[in-house]
Amino acid sequence: MTQVEDTELVPEQECISGSYRWFTYAPDVTGLRLICLEDQETGTVVTTTVASADMRTAAHRAWAGARQSRAAGLPWEILREMGQKGVDPDQKIEEMFRGYGHASVGDMARLAVDMGKIPMHLCLALFNEGSLNSGQEKSTRYQPRFGKAVLHQLRNYLPADLAAAETATLEEEYQAFGSLSLSLFSRHRERLQSAFTQFYQADTSRSDQKSALTSRVLDCVRYFLLFGQWSGMSFETSARDWSRIIAELKASPIAYYHRVADQLERLLAPSAEEESALHYKAEAPSLIRHTNPLSTVNTNLQALRRFLEQQTDLLQVVRIERGLPRCVEQRVRLLGSEWTPGERLLAQYILLLWPGLDRTALLTWVRDQTPEVKRKLSGLVFADHNNYRELPNFARTTTMTLAVESFLGEMRDFNRHRAWGRFFPLPLIFGERVSRDTISQIISRGFGLPLYLSEVPDFAEHKLAFEQDLAAYYQRLQSFLEKISSTYGDGIDYAFMLNLLPLAHQVDLWMHGDPKQALYLTSQRVRPGGHINYRALAYEANQLLAASDPYLSAIQQEHAPDPASRDEFFDRS
Repeated sequence: MTQVEDTELVPEQECISGSYRWFTYAPDVTGLRLICLEDQETGTVVTTTVASADMRTAAHRAWAGARQSRAAGLPWEILREMGQKGVDPDQKIEEMFRGYGHASVGDMARLAVDMGKIPMHLCLALFNEGSLNSGQEKSTRYQPRFGKAVLHQLRNYLPADLAAAETATLEEEYQAFGSLSLSLFSRHRERLQSAFTQFYQADTSRSDQKSALTSRVLDCVRYFLLFGQWSGMSFETSARDWSRIIAELKASPIAYYHRVADQLERLLAPSAEEESALHYKAEAPSLIRHTNPLSTVNTNLQALRRFLEQQTDLLQVVRIERGLPRCVEQRVRLLGSEWTPGERLLAQYILLLWPGLDRTALLTWVRDQTPEVKRKLSGLVFADHNNYRELPNFARTTTMTLAVESFLGEMRDFNRHRAWGRFFPLPLIFGERVSRDTISQIISRGFGLPLYLSEVPDFAEHKLAFEQDLAAYYQRLQSFLEKISSTYGDGIDYAFMLNLLPLAHQVDLWMHGDPKQALYLTSQRVRPGGHINYRALAYEANQLLAASDPYLSAIQQEHAPDPASRDEFFDRS
């Protein structure tokens, strides 16, 4: 086998278009022709591969598939007809999509985009909004460069008119959190490597045990990585789904997401001049042109806030947590049948406005409203939604809801189960402009520890050091927030504070599913090869689901994950 040299590749061609830099790589270098687009202001890079430089391949496939509804011939006869008549598939699917409203044709054109130099929270947001399970994010377990991860620059979140000197000073203070994160990551990695080797009696001369040891250590020390540190991902979905996601990103409360949306649209639907200069035939640009900001949800949230504040007693009855963060334990709750799918939906909308609200008290308040108030609240949530302006993905509520309270590191894993309806009370895609109060409520949720440290007595010393370092980090974070608040008050967007949340930070994920997914999720995530924290969550969820209905009892797992087990520690199945 020929060894690939680890040298920087030279682009086939480059061109500048405003703040964008286009560059491409030839098929003999990257297998398929690679089209790359860098936003030189944010540093974000998005890329896609094309099968042909002369044909819109995805559009061709989509139109051939769409013709099945009206053409009598077999697949090869339909394609031959397209070739003989010189059919322009891009024009045809545009006519079908726009003229007849057949949006389903957009689901027949699949497009893959790879992204680099993006904050972890963007990966979480994109996976959360995706309709189909197709994609991967860089893993903190397998990517050594997470030990040197760059914190997404603060300038991407600050007002453009802020003085250069102020921006530079804030950037320096902000980036110090990234440096502290990596320092803690490295310090505890060395300590746990030694402690785990001794306790689990690792034979590091064996590659399998050495690899398992490294993964378990990284599963723990990733808790010090920050939500805004650079990551990367591959995301593949239909053209129709890309259009929706781009439109949602354009309406996000986070301004940086607007730039990402424009960049994705530019990559997938470039101008004719850019296509000509790059000798690039985009796969299905006509399906990526219906991307006006999809602001319905966020507009409705604003109206909902006004109604709740002015015409209900919600904020007098349900407590909002704004206290200092502390160390908390993870848990799973199964929301009972006393709450309807509609009540769960409304509770989610309200949590986007006040993420610090007590969950159980909120659900009870929602359930106990009068029929008249419920109808008014329903009207606010569903206003201007229809089959074209759909409800958000988190509206896929059911009567089987797991409320998983764990930490950002584990939630990145559970978020990949996209067959479930999922909801995070974080204002990434949906919500209002991030205020000081919103951040205070989010931070107050606290932080957690890896179960290896909290459940195995032999690691008590390491648990204490881990907890103390996280507590000190949050104290510093609180001081930074106070300084920003005293200087700028409400005149600044606090979205950048999301970047400074460590992966140890507690956040809840509501997962709405069905028996099929209940079996799959709990069987998949309880396996020994996974991280101990999400294995324990999957087991707890499994026990709750199995006990909730005699007809679900057969899914019950017999053996709880054991953090102290040497066999499980080295088992990668």
